[in-house]
Order: sequence, then structure tokens, then C-alpha cells
Amino acid sequence: MNVNIRLLKEEDAYTSVIWRNDTDVFKYTGNTYQNEITIENELNWIRNVINKDDEYRCAILVDGTYVGNIYLTNIEKDSAKYHIFIGDKNFWGKGVAYKASLMILKHGFENLGLNSITLRVNKENISAYHLYKKLGFAEIRSDDSWIDMEVLNKSVLL
Repeated sequence: MNVNIRLLKEEDAYTSVIWRNDTDVFKYTGNTYQNEITIENELNWIRNVINKDDEYRCAILVDGTYVGNIYLTNIEKDSAKYHIFIGDKNFWGKGVAYKASLMILKHGFENLGLNSITLRVNKENISAYHLYKKLGFAEIRSDDSWIDMEVLNKSVLL
């Protein structure tokens, strides 16, 4: 299984709109949609985010097939926020998120010069929590529902 990441492109909307309307895919994220996401909504969203200077938004590909998204957002001088979802449920639990995460962390630390990457994970999303620990993220704070985690450049062996 060959895993790669590439920058999001407008035509990705035709696949990602399906995922946005799948409650299983977004069950543990902070994104809950009250209405169906239309293709127009998704196209507008992608057009907006691919042009932002403080974001690095990528598609995850497995053997050339688009299966999810991975992002660095709120990129500042030396920090960013990390986000990921595997939209194609056929690829859950197969190590795709781990491989894609290593790629985006490497890009953030080596090419963007980041020193710190943070994330927020729902406490019920046990598999994601274990992925983040495996990647080197450490808890920095938590509340009843969420855990904030951080990985520092010097703590990652890429």
C-alpha cells in the first residue's frame, strides 16, 4: 500500500462532499453539520482554503486513490495546528493515517520551520489518541470532552 499526500485541489470536492455528509466520518470531530453539505458548499470551501497563506491542506492518497484529508492550519512563525480524517472507511485501521501524518509532520518541521504542532482530540476517539501518541504527541491539557496535544520538532524521529 503506497500512501502519499498532495495539495488539495478543487475537483476533490466531488469526493469529499460525500464524506462531509457521513456522520461516522465526523463523529468525533468538532464539525457537526446541521444541514446536508452540497457540492456547491464543498467547492466553495475548497476554493477558499486552498488559497490561504497560513494553511497547508492536503489530500491523502492510497495507491493513487483519494481517501482522506490532512492539514496544517493556523501556521504562524513556528507553530501550526494538525487535523486529519480518513473519509473512505475502507481505509480505517490500516496505517494510512500514521503514514500520512509522518509526511505532513516532516513537511511542517523540515520545510516550514515549525517547532511545535498541536491538535485537539475527542476523548472518545481512542484510536486517534493512540495514533497521536505513536507520532510523539503529548497531552498538554484536557477537559471533560477534549484533549489538547503537542509534538515538538526535537521529539519527532522522522
